[in-house]
Amino acid sequence: MEQPTARKFLSRAAGLSLLFIFPFFLQAEPGPDYDEALVIERLKSIENPLVEPRYNSVVKGYIKGYLMWKRESAERALGRTVLYFPLIEEYLEERDMPEKLKYLAVVESALNPHAVSPVGAVGLWQFMPQTGREYGLLINDFVDERKDPNKSTQAALDYLSRQYEKYGDWALALAAYNSGSGRVSRAIKRGRSKNFWRIRRYMPRETRNYIPAYIAATYLMEYYKEHEIIPDYPALDYQITETVKIYDHFSFSRIAQVTGLPQEVIEVLNPAYKQGIIPTNQEGNYLILPKRVMPALKDYLEAQRPDHLADHYFDNTPVVVQKSKDNWKEKYIRQTYIVKEGETLKKIAGSLKCTVHQIIAWNALQSTELKKGQKLMIYQPKEFRRFKPMEKMAPFAPAPLANLTGLRIEPLEAGSPDPAFQQLVYIVREKGTLEKLYRQIPGATLPRLITLNRIPPNEKLRPGDLLKIPREW
Repeated sequence: MEQPTARKFLSRAAGLSLLFIFPFFLQAEPGPDYDEALVIERLKSIENPLVEPRYNSVVKGYIKGYLMWKRESAERALGRTVLYFPLIEEYLEERDMPEKLKYLAVVESALNPHAVSPVGAVGLWQFMPQTGREYGLLINDFVDERKDPNKSTQAALDYLSRQYEKYGDWALALAAYNSGSGRVSRAIKRGRSKNFWRIRRYMPRETRNYIPAYIAATYLMEYYKEHEIIPDYPALDYQITETVKIYDHFSFSRIAQVTGLPQEVIEVLNPAYKQGIIPTNQEGNYLILPKRVMPALKDYLEAQRPDHLADHYFDNTPVVVQKSKDNWKEKYIRQTYIVKEGETLKKIAGSLKCTVHQIIAWNALQSTELKKGQKLMIYQPKEFRRFKPMEKMAPFAPAPLANLTGLRIEPLEAGSPDPAFQQLVYIVREKGTLEKLYRQIPGATLPRLITLNRIPPNEKLRPGDLLKIPREW
């Protein structure tokens, strides 16, 4: 299995179009002076580097590209770290894989799940269709899991761990991720070595440059503050999110009605779904939403209301599909946290149910080292949206209806909750749900019964229970 060549990184959506080309002839935008000696010193001081941080003309070209020629693109990529690095780090920790592997997604897509290359590689990890399917990613008319942050990350780590098991060296594993293990194995055979730098000349040009690109991305992520690069962080609704698994068919329009979110927000956070529909999947599909609306979604799911009946639980309010101009900060409150003796960012993030990257973003921290008494700004949802399911209708008192027996329909007696004989009563004869039993009522329709009786279609009914039905039936 081979990953696509360097051209895949020149995607119009990738955000860092300088990747895998030599940017030496581009006109530099204004930026801090490039101190080569200091850059080299910083590279050498990186803790636990994934690959040997060598500095050469290719590495220099990529670093200068990030720092000088493509600063705005670098700022956007850095802004996306608050969205995707916590997710990637969690999967890396579960597998006991090096944390710095997360920087590979910067090389691949600039952390843009919508990135599409000219040769058809897609997503955060730039999978080609064949490779994606081989690693379990579904690609059809409704979904492209190469764009799913969770599933594509798991597939990418499967691929990388397999290459590392084969070569025992991360530089070679990364090279194999780019060009395929066949080319790397042939280079090892020709060069009689497993040292990437010794056999580099036997690899394709784009693969020779792939490790230097990774080194440059690592430098950017570790030292962007020193170069006065300011991450372009997204709105809080995109940062403070929660993920759930959805197993049944679910439309974005219905999610928008349940949560009150603009549909654009749902689309941005869930790029894998092509037609605004989450298809049925026994293994589950991931749905990411702002944490402040997740209780509403969970309320709705717990009510177990099928999507095709949802119209009868909502009014005709149009679904918001345009870009939202809301001020997200109005939906959040800012709190101040005072650092205690010996506390770390990780510990604070765990106790406050946020991430380290969020705390860094919200406070523009220049260092991860904290001091006792230091004040940190923390954002939390001002309120959590809830979805209130229809209340179950109180049962009728059987006394006024004692003369009714068996299966029949009769008007309500005088003094009943519904005067003027506007409605009739149906006496349930056998066990079942409304969805199953409504066919036994002449002329009945399920949506009307749901609305009239204010009970869900899967409500369990027993013999003797009473149902309201319109008189015209």
